Amino acid sequence: MIRRLFHLNTLYILMAIIVIGILLIPRIIEGFHLQSKGISYVTSNIEGYYHKTFPLEEKYTVEINLSDLESNEGKVLFEDSENKIFVTKVTRSGSTYEVTFRSSGSYDADGATLVSGLEHARNTKGFTRHFKAEAEAVYNDETYELTPSGSSGFHYRNGDKFGFYLFPPNQMEKIQLKKEPIIKVTISHLQVNLWVKKPE
Repeated sequence: MIRRLFHLNTLYILMAIIVIGILLIPRIIEGFHLQSKGISYVTSNIEGYYHKTFPLEEKYTVEINLSDLESNEGKVLFEDSENKIFVTKVTRSGSTYEVTFRSSGSYDADGATLVSGLEHARNTKGFTRHFKAEAEAVYNDETYELTPSGSSGFHYRNGDKFGFYLFPPNQMEKIQLKKEPIIKVTISHLQVNLWVKKPE
């Protein structure tokens, strides 16, 4: 009788372990994918998440020092509790200046959020992105519209990058670093990319 009860208890324990394993293994696998792939794991799962993008109405400004390019790294353009956009580098090639911004968002099993200059989407061919941000710069009391210099997809686990040329080609001769090294860059039409997990 005692031996029979022992066998029954062992059976119940084994069954409980199997049930717990069945429930936990998918979550463990999902957690592994989240850690290894980051935000792209959420964005690539079009069956499991709703996706919506909408623009921010505000404009955001950062000052760029043209006489000390490295000093601009890390300057914050936008920041809230879950997202951040900061200057990752300012480069000069000949007479051309370029600023590159890095967008950092947040993600977990319930979804993801990313504020960026880009609208991210997925179609039948895979990932796609649209450059939506607009920029203007003020230098020596003159205002210039800036043109995009490039962008990336989710090359980082938590975001992307995008950039602008700091001067139109026909205005390069007006740069006077000794007199005025600071250019103010204002970005508008930043995009809130939002992914929310669908109910199971």
